[in-house]
Amino acid sequence: MTYRDILVEVDADPAAQGRCNQVVRLAKSIGAHLSGVFLEPAFAMPVTATGGAWIPPALLTSALEAHEAAVNRAEQQARAWLGAATQAVQVDCDWVRLKQDLARRFIDCARGADLVVVAPGRTPAQGEFHVSPTELAFGCGGPVLVLPDAPEPASVGRRVLVAWNGSREAARAVRDAWPMISGADHVAVAMVSPRFDRADVSILHQRFERRGCKVEVFVETSEEASVSDTLRGQVEDWKADLLVMGLYGRTRLAERILGGVSRDFMDDPPTALLVSH
Repeated sequence: MTYRDILVEVDADPAAQGRCNQVVRLAKSIGAHLSGVFLEPAFAMPVTATGGAWIPPALLTSALEAHEAAVNRAEQQARAWLGAATQAVQVDCDWVRLKQDLARRFIDCARGADLVVVAPGRTPAQGEFHVSPTELAFGCGGPVLVLPDAPEPASVGRRVLVAWNGSREAARAVRDAWPMISGADHVAVAMVSPRFDRADVSILHQRFERRGCKVEVFVETSEEASVSDTLRGQVEDWKADLLVMGLYGRTRLAERILGGVSRDFMDDPPTALLVSH
């Protein structure tokens, strides 16, 4: 299994340039085709019209034209950043601009990719309609890589930390992340469970080693331990450049116990985050 088609959402935010460089380096290293997608921000009605006040047609036309010009400039900037990055290392790339019904169309587009790359938070940053990474991950049926802003392009997937609790979601995430895990220099597994079982650790070692991958296993057994705080601490201590975890939220109970961890990391990941549902 490998990623042959990578889809990356690109906008005109300065942080997108670094994200382009990171994704292009990843695509180059695994021989993947890259597709850039630009989500057109929806037009926001002028403040004078949102309260039901009448707005002169000329003013509305002017506002629409200004919005279209701003969106075109943003797309040109985003496409230029991705184009420069791909040309520098000779990665095949195409481009698509989506508008109207963004959530559905972006998810439909993402379902055709092996890996989807987005920034934390909601996109696009402006306009009335947004697509969140969580919404995308639940809908696309495959792995989503959330890349936080970085002052300069950093490595992704050299030191991989896997969050493991034995659940279906964790197992799915490991399967979907295997192209990254198998190509890593170092791999570790983090278990946060008050019921420590040495047999579980032994089985984890065996499963990874049968696939040619040696792992370190970290176990936190304190009942007072916060899953989120523990994982963040292990990411920092182990200097992980990729965290792999399942995305939870099937039931109300799971949403309270584990969904909160998912939300926390999707909104503010401590490093590059690969999730799957």
